[in-house]
Amino acid sequence: MEISKKYRVAVCAAILLFFSVAVLSGFVLSAVRVRNEPALSENLEKFRAFDIAAEHFVKPGKWTEERYRKIAVSFLFYNGKIREKDALCRKFSWYYMLMPKPIMKEYVQALKAMLEDVRVFPVGEDVDSGGTIQFEDSWGGVRSYGGDRRHEGTDLIPSRKERGYFAIVSVSDGIVEKKGWLNLGGYRLGIRSEHGGYYYYAHLDHYANGIEEGKKIQAGELIGYMGDSGYGEEGTVGKFEVHLHFGIYLDLNGKEISVNPYPILKYLEGYKVGFTQE
Repeated sequence: MEISKKYRVAVCAAILLFFSVAVLSGFVLSAVRVRNEPALSENLEKFRAFDIAAEHFVKPGKWTEERYRKIAVSFLFYNGKIREKDALCRKFSWYYMLMPKPIMKEYVQALKAMLEDVRVFPVGEDVDSGGTIQFEDSWGGVRSYGGDRRHEGTDLIPSRKERGYFAIVSVSDGIVEKKGWLNLGGYRLGIRSEHGGYYYYAHLDHYANGIEEGKKIQAGELIGYMGDSGYGEEGTVGKFEVHLHFGIYLDLNGKEISVNPYPILKYLEGYKVGFTQE
């Protein structure tokens, strides 16, 4: 009987020791790893690529501080790429709890600037004819007009190649910060949202009535129509097929950076505003 009791105590002690070592090992490994994780300013290229599966985003307007933190920490944990199958880091994991708060805050603020205010897809749904929009991740693709450069946005291609047919709407509430012609972007608009995201709409055929710099805009509000303007002096059209170039820019510590909008467009694809031809 006495031997059996001692045996049980020994087994329990061994099990306790095993789990203690596992917990301590997890703590040490996480502590070493988070100590070496880069601040956002040192990790811009990976962040700009924004390789995060849209399935990890919540419904527009339903974001919480905790969700932003989980994505920020998971972005670092998965080395800048969060796939659909990847589980987000848990709040009570060592890696999460040991992450330095200043580093986490940087990433959370950048995520908020891009995601907090977006509500709808930038191209209205074609109720009349059922026209569709196709797009792919072209981030970093080679472009040659105006010198060798890289693509800093996503091109949304319509099934109906007609200037002025597809309605373009604002993805967020905000203020029109820029309007007018650019040689590259043609007739373009730049709208700044409350949390700092700058949403860029280029190659428009024409603007909606009343769209002027300084105007307050609501998410889903008509701002213009898809076209093929650009790549030349004002009024130039026909240099490429009708489409919308959509871009996202952030101001980080006084420096403007572009961020891959593709995951956000995939996220917003299920939230469209219908339009009809008058």
